[in-house]
Formats: sequence, structure tokens, C-alpha cells
Amino acid sequence: MKRILYVSIIGAAALLLSCDTGKKATDSEVVNKVILSRHSIRKYKERQVPKDTLDIIIKAGINAPSAKNNQPWEVRVIQNQDLLEKIKATGGSFHNAPSLIVIANDTANPYGEFDCGLLSQNIMLSAESFNLGTCALGNLARAINNNTPEAAEVRKELNFSPGYK
Repeated sequence: MKRILYVSIIGAAALLLSCDTGKKATDSEVVNKVILSRHSIRKYKERQVPKDTLDIIIKAGINAPSAKNNQPWEVRVIQNQDLLEKIKATGGSFHNAPSLIVIANDTANPYGEFDCGLLSQNIMLSAESFNLGTCALGNLARAINNNTPEAAEVRKELNFSPGYK
């Protein structure tokens, strides 16, 4: 009898502990709303993203998971109009966004591109939570890595570590 009572108490405790308090549902609704509402934006307002907002967005990005926690990325935030013009001169299209976040991955890391994708997704979702539009730009990466004098100048100014592309 004691054993049945003990098992019943454990079962009741497990049921009580698994009950939803409502807070988790609210948090999950917010997260899912952000995920489902994010889409690519190709027309931007001319105003800069405030530094404190960018700091939060970048923090969300660099807290992305990575294989063995290697974090094989370097991140640059560009709001300087002269550098944005140089990037445009490489042939890279960024739809005249006033702010760019450029991510380079460690080319020696076999999981670097995948891990940078996770970082990128965190950045885009965090930006969405601030009602900021984003667009992943593969063509921009290709343009910056071209063998042209314009692209070489941009890479020099971005100052990524050797082996990062």
C-alpha cells in the first residue's frame, strides 16, 4: 500500500511539474511570430540602425551554436557611407541598405559555412524582433571575394583575419 501511495505521489508530482503556466506559451508565441514574420526586404529606409540595437543583434548572432563551439566567424558592421560605396563598386548589390553586417568564415573549418549560416539566421531573427528588415546576400559575398582591385580594396578595409572569407 505504501508503495502504491508513493508511486501515486510521484505521478501526481510529475503531472503538476509538467503543467504549463502560460508564460512558456506566450514566449513560444512571440518566438514563432518572429520566425514566421521574417522575410527578405529589398527596400530600406535611409536611417541608420542605432548602435545599441546593433549591439543586441550582433550579440544574438554570435551566440549561435557552432560545431565544437569553435565560432568560426568574424563579423563587421558597416555604416560608413564611403565603404558602402566601395562595396557597391565591387558589383555587390545590397539594395542601398544603410547598414550592412558582413560575415566571414574560417575557410579551414569544415563546418564554418554551416555555422555562419546559423549566426546569420540569429542576426536576421533578432533584427526582425526590432522590426528591422534584412536580406541574406550571397551575391555580395561573391563580389567582395572577386579578384578585382575594387574587391581587394574592400577586403583590405574589412580587415578579416587570414583564412577568413
